Amino acid sequence: MKGEILLKVLEILKTGVESQVDFFEAILASGYGAGMGRIDYEYNKIQRVREVEKYNERELKERKKRLRVFISKMKHDGLIENTGSSNEKIKISEKGKEKIKELKSRLPDRRYKKEDQDQLVIISFDIPEKLRRKRNWLREVIRNLGFSMIHQSVWFGKTKIPESFINDMNELKILEYVEIFEISKTGTLKKL
Repeated sequence: MKGEILLKVLEILKTGVESQVDFFEAILASGYGAGMGRIDYEYNKIQRVREVEKYNERELKERKKRLRVFISKMKHDGLIENTGSSNEKIKISEKGKEKIKELKSRLPDRRYKKEDQDQLVIISFDIPEKLRRKRNWLREVIRNLGFSMIHQSVWFGKTKIPESFINDMNELKILEYVEIFEISKTGTLKKL
């Protein structure tokens, strides 16, 4: 999840300063551990507010202070650097560009086309700890498809499993850890 947020931050740096400030504010407003959906929501909300009213000077100073701290951390990590000009513009460093490539190549999108169906589907998985990022990706995809959690690794819902999702799990080499059942006769599961 952090990789997706970092990717968005680095891509936003390519846009104007106002968008950068808005995006960083959205990250801060979303809270620790927030997903990209929540951050996008906060970002769009901030941009709507910006269109309607101007922030007063006190609020702007606070935002700039938080932005400076965030930029300082990114500089410390070597992801951005000063351009060398006198007005202290920043740019993505080579390490930052490599990080973008790495983050883009790691995990597929977490949103798939959702198609409801009548049959109950149960998804169970046991992905090793060393593949934690892929396991977290899988949970987020399953949640986005509308499944409900029974247990950390057992989910149920009435959504058709997209073929592209199966293909992505295969590409990530986690399909062998996942079992998907479609229940045609519910028996005692009618309550669900």
